Amino acid sequence: MIDTEKLKTIEAETVLNALGLPYKKTGDRLMALAVYRDENTESISIQKRDEKWLWKDFGTGKGGSWIDLVMSALSLNYIDAIKFLNNIENAEINNDYYKKNFSFGCQKEKEFKPTAFEITTITEIKNFELIDYLHSRAVYFIPDWLKQINYSIIKNNKTYLNSALGIKNSAGRYALRNEKIKMNIGKSAYSLFSKDPKKQLIFVVEGMFDGLTVAEKMKGRLYDLIILNSVKNLNGLVLKILSNYKNIILALDNDEGGKEAQNRIIRHIKSVPINKLTFKAKDLNEALILKEKIGVALCQL
Repeated sequence: MIDTEKLKTIEAETVLNALGLPYKKTGDRLMALAVYRDENTESISIQKRDEKWLWKDFGTGKGGSWIDLVMSALSLNYIDAIKFLNNIENAEINNDYYKKNFSFGCQKEKEFKPTAFEITTITEIKNFELIDYLHSRAVYFIPDWLKQINYSIIKNNKTYLNSALGIKNSAGRYALRNEKIKMNIGKSAYSLFSKDPKKQLIFVVEGMFDGLTVAEKMKGRLYDLIILNSVKNLNGLVLKILSNYKNIILALDNDEGGKEAQNRIIRHIKSVPINKLTFKAKDLNEALILKEKIGVALCQL
């Protein structure tokens, strides 16, 4: 039987991180951001009294224990909120685990084989660490297709909670990135973000941060974007999509895989002008970080 009184004593940082609610410490209390109602200023006051945590949302007047907060934040009923908190109580948030098992930008698949993975919530980008990560990659504009993915994994009978930047792919799954991981949930596939009904212009890039670099440079303008998430995802369907556009701009990596992908696109699409962004860095995002001058050139085999 679940001890509901014990659930009310779970540490605040654990619950808030699991819910994906950004927070800051102010004196003897925490102030959290109610992202589930598109709030821009922290209005949830959280304090510990008699070993139990209590909260008050000054934006709505609601308050109570962790159970009430989970019900409000995730729109759960009482029973499901208790189950959610019970899972959290048995979980462990351990960033050292990620430092040990992941190198920056490269997943060590042999070491990391979770027995279970679950996305808990999907929100707008509110996590301060993820925002700092974006800034470290010279990205300040957040497009609407970039989401915060809060998730749990089970490894060696322990549950770990974390958040990552995520983009949805054509298979309905997500590509995830944070400072410690780079991974695909389920099948890897390309991501298409379309806003141009006249199909005047489309950019083609390899990775999430290359796509974010395009968004950073093109904010306020109309264009479409394909993020391959791997050059292996450059298939016949992607080529067919590209052939419907009046202009194509490639911004693929400066390596053999990127060059082969570029040549394949040029060989298959002959009726559409194809240009490429030119830079000396290994990829478009690195060029942005290094403040390198980025040019445009006509693609040729």
